Amino acid sequence: SHPFVTGGGMLEERVGRVLAKVGDIMGLKGSSVEQYAKDLVGLFGFVAALVIGPRQPHASALNHGIDALTIELRIPNNAQPDTSSSSSSIHPHYADVTRSIEHLLHSISNLHERLHHSIAQYIMPSPSKFISHGEYIYPAILVCVPMIVRAASLALKDLKRFQFLYVGVVVGSVGVATFVVGLWASIIGTNDGRWKAEGGECCSEWISYIVFFVSYLLVVLAARQADTNKQTKQQTQSNNSNECRRGSLRFIACLLGIYLHAPLLLANYSLGFPSSAFWAPLLATLVLPSSLQMVVSRNKVFWIVTLVGKGLFLVATSPPVLLVPRIFPMYTPYVLCVYTPLHLLLAALWLA
Repeated sequence: SHPFVTGGGMLEERVGRVLAKVGDIMGLKGSSVEQYAKDLVGLFGFVAALVIGPRQPHASALNHGIDALTIELRIPNNAQPDTSSSSSSIHPHYADVTRSIEHLLHSISNLHERLHHSIAQYIMPSPSKFISHGEYIYPAILVCVPMIVRAASLALKDLKRFQFLYVGVVVGSVGVATFVVGLWASIIGTNDGRWKAEGGECCSEWISYIVFFVSYLLVVLAARQADTNKQTKQQTQSNNSNECRRGSLRFIACLLGIYLHAPLLLANYSLGFPSSAFWAPLLATLVLPSSLQMVVSRNKVFWIVTLVGKGLFLVATSPPVLLVPRIFPMYTPYVLCVYTPLHLLLAALWLA
């Protein structure tokens, strides 16, 4: 059964208390606030069910690209007296019942289409409420606006000083690291059952940590090496060139975040909206001004505290620590093609 029917009692109670206090301040009635809290918890449950489960019975077929299953039953009719194979025949009344069931299923299928009106993307806060994609697409656009504004401002401001070589080296290292992670994920997917049977699950988890650590080290070293080469050639303009490199790399990160989340929001809103809400502040909003960055870099205590805080955040939000297997049971295409490249670019921005 669906989570907004069976689960979320404690969460609904806590959200209801918070919203009740807000409603008292705004002068709203208790019944409307209580209903809103119930729908809000149901919305969270619906989104969580689509992303992490419980899975629907047809989910295993959808994972293989099978949108529909056709069940065909061929029943011979023994109405003719001259049938030779009477053992494999069925009575005509039973055949009529089977045909009636088939017609009933066809009618239910047509009714399903009439109820959906060709809308396959929607969110249900409760069994009686329906939110179509035409209504929830506006919050998705608003969430992505910071990345769009940041990329546009960086392009208009520093387009003439765009560091193509530096960005090419960093993006190339991110691509190589993502390929290595994907290769290891395919090895895990192939041998996961055998490793669990042999008791090597813990070993594979530690190997995953090592693979990700090496991948992140590759990206950060590539970014720092390209940075060092530039600074040795232009010692007099080190601060300006460093700012240009960061701006160029942030432009690519925001652009990649936009292009990766646009199809994700259209295909899987329940996954795309939390992901874009997570990445938009990190890539576009939480950016220190250049003057404040210079103050932090000159003060060793602030610089060490900031560096340690960034490192701990990157470790806590890395795919093998945060996502797999705590949220996703395996390395899904989202983890490999969206989350991992953006996380590697964030590591290059913060640690290079």
